[in-house]
Amino acid sequence: MKRNIVYFYTTIVVFLTLFTIKASAKTEISLLTCQPHAQIYSLYGHSAIRVKDDERGLDIAVNWGVFDTSQKNFSMNFIFGLTDYTMAIVPIEYFMREYEYYGSGIYQQRINLTDAEKERIMKALEENFRPENRVYRYNYVYDNCTTRPRDIIVNNIDGKVNYKETTYQEGKVSVRDLLHWKTNGYDWCKAGDDLLIGLRADKNATHSERQFLPEVLSEDFDSATITRANGQQVALVDSAFWLIQAGEPQFEPMPDVPVSLLTCNIIVLIIVIGWTLYEHRKGSKRIKGADATLFCICGILGLVLFIMIFSQHPYVQVNLQILVLNPLWLALMSPWTKWKYRWHAAFAMIGIFFLGNFVQVYADGMNILALALLIRILVRMKYQHLEVASKKEKKTT
Repeated sequence: MKRNIVYFYTTIVVFLTLFTIKASAKTEISLLTCQPHAQIYSLYGHSAIRVKDDERGLDIAVNWGVFDTSQKNFSMNFIFGLTDYTMAIVPIEYFMREYEYYGSGIYQQRINLTDAEKERIMKALEENFRPENRVYRYNYVYDNCTTRPRDIIVNNIDGKVNYKETTYQEGKVSVRDLLHWKTNGYDWCKAGDDLLIGLRADKNATHSERQFLPEVLSEDFDSATITRANGQQVALVDSAFWLIQAGEPQFEPMPDVPVSLLTCNIIVLIIVIGWTLYEHRKGSKRIKGADATLFCICGILGLVLFIMIFSQHPYVQVNLQILVLNPLWLALMSPWTKWKYRWHAAFAMIGIFFLGNFVQVYADGMNILALALLIRILVRMKYQHLEVASKKEKKTT
C-alpha cells in the first residue's frame, strides 16, 4: 500500500509536467523490461514505458502494474477476474530504486520512432491517463502490465511491425508452458497455477498471446522490424542496454515450502493403501470416518474450482481437475444421500479424469490423488454390493 501512495502523489506531479510538453526530436521512448524477483506477484516480470527528454528535464516511467491489496474483497475479486489495476507515472529514479531494492535488472529498448509517432504515443499516454481510463480490468494474458505498453507503442507506429521467429516462438508453446518457465523452482506457485488453469491453457498460444510475458515481448522487440508505408524497413529497436544490472536483493525472499503438492499426494496414496489393506485383513471391519475425511477434504477444495467456473479469467473456466477436487464428494458422503448408483457415478468421474490427461496437463500429483480416490470408490462399491447381497439373503430367509 505504501508503494501505491508514493505512485499516486508522484503521478499527479509528473502528469502536470508530462502532458504540457509536446514530443520533439530529443524525446526518447523506450520499453523497459524488469526481471522477476522473489515475490509471488513478480515471478513473471514487469514492463513499463520510459519517456525521456534531457532538453526539458523529463525522465519518467509509465507503469500499468499498480494495484491495491487493501481494496475490499481484493482476493475474491482476483479469483473472479474482477481485479482493477491502475496506470501510474513516476520519475525514473523512483522506478529504478524499487528494482534495485529487489535486486532485479531493468533492460531498456529505445524504440525507433519518427517525431509524428512520438507525438501520437504521447497523446495515447495522455488519453490512457484520463481518470476514466487509467483504471482497467486486469487480465493476466490479454490485458496486463506488458500488453498495455506493447499496444501503446505498436498501435501508434506508421507501418507494420514484423516479428521474427524467436526462442519463444518456435514450435508448440502453450500459456501453461510459459507459466511453468517463470515458476520454475517455486513448486507451490507452479502447483497453484496448474490447479486453477484449465485445458484452454494447453492449446498452442498465438504469437500475440505469448507476449503477455515481459521477457517474450522484449526478445520479440529486439529482432522486430517496421515496414514503412514507402516500403522501407527499419529496426523497431535502435538501441538496447541494461539500465540496471541484477544485484543482491535487500529483502527476505519467499520462504521455501519443504513439502510439495506431489509429495502431499503421494503421502495420501500411501495412507489410503495402508488403511485399505488393513480393512482387507480385518474383513468387514472399517476405519470409521476415514473415507468421510478424504472425500470431504477433496470436496471442500473442490469448492474453489467450482467458483472458478464463474471467473472472468478465460483460462480457468473449463478445468477437468474438478472431477477430482469436486464439491459433489460432500453430497456423496452425506448420510442423507441414498442414491444407489452414487459410487458408480464417482467411478465414472475418475475415469473421465484419467482420460483427460490426453487434453490437459494436470498439477503435480493429481493423478496420484485420483488413484487414491479410485481405490476407495472401488472399496465403497464392494461394500455396497455386499450390503445389497446381505439384505437379499435376509429376505429369502
